[in-house]
Amino acid sequence: MHILIACDQKYYDKWGIELLKSTRYYNPSSWLNVHCHIVNPSKGFEQAKDVDYTTEKYSNPSIEYLQGVRFLVASNKLPTEEVMILDADTVCTREFSQQEFSSVTSDVTVLHHHKKLAIHPWLCGFVTLGTGKFRHDFANGLLYKDTVEWEYGHDQDVLNMLSNQYEFNEATTNWICMGKQNPNSVFLTLKGTHKINPKYTNQFERYKF
Repeated sequence: MHILIACDQKYYDKWGIELLKSTRYYNPSSWLNVHCHIVNPSKGFEQAKDVDYTTEKYSNPSIEYLQGVRFLVASNKLPTEEVMILDADTVCTREFSQQEFSSVTSDVTVLHHHKKLAIHPWLCGFVTLGTGKFRHDFANGLLYKDTVEWEYGHDQDVLNMLSNQYEFNEATTNWICMGKQNPNSVFLTLKGTHKINPKYTNQFERYKF
């Protein structure tokens, strides 16, 4: 059972390492593997305790590549396991049990936009992969275009296309909330201007280690 994030070194230093540390603080159990993939890591970068790392070199990666690479890693490195994929600008705020985790990761569960008319109703910030072919279909969908040709929203476009093929469960606030902290939620994630607004960043700061 795995939690997976991927980002470049700059985003890792600012956000990703806090997600890894907070997740391990609240959930030190050996049944949970936490995996971080870093694109273009710096030499001797800080590593969180009890976290697995993979790295890659990629010349001038686009934002779109950095957003989508986690789904390639999941398909290549974790081909059959139960996996939860999160945005790196997220933090863990409480513990959860193996049973809770399995109940959400055994199926495809995806964060849904709260606005009904959103261009991308299904969001990549929280995705569990189930145990079937979904992760491979996602990766193949992304790679339909060469990675240097990925444009804004490419990962979201592929995810929403797959919603016609797979039945997605909607991620509940018991698992993730956006911006405003929910005391029952496992994860808090910040979107867009949340990341520069003290109203939201102050909540995030409570869970930094």
